[in-house]
Amino acid sequence: MLVEAAGSVGRMHGKNYLAVQHARLTKRRGMGRAQVAVAHSILVAAYWMLKRDEPYHDLGADWHSRRNDEAHTRRLIGQLEHLGHTVIIDPAA
Repeated sequence: MLVEAAGSVGRMHGKNYLAVQHARLTKRRGMGRAQVAVAHSILVAAYWMLKRDEPYHDLGADWHSRRNDEAHTRRLIGQLEHLGHTVIIDPAA
C-alpha cells in the first residue's frame, strides 16, 4: 500500500517534498526504486508523527536544493579554513 501511495505521489509533479524526491530518484534509479524510497520516507514520517503526536509538516519542494546549497557552503568554508584563511560570510542581496 505504501508503494502504491508513493506511485500516486510521483504523479503530483513537484508540489511537495515527496513528489520532488520521487522525480529526482526516478531519473537516477528508475521508477520502482524511487517508489520504494518514497514509500520508506512515508513510513518514517508516519512513525515520527505517531511517536511525537504531531501533524505532518512538508519540508517543501525546494528542500533538496536548499540543503545542498548550505552543505556546499559549509564544505567550501571548511576547505578555506583548512588552508589557513579566515572566512567571514556576507550573503549577497
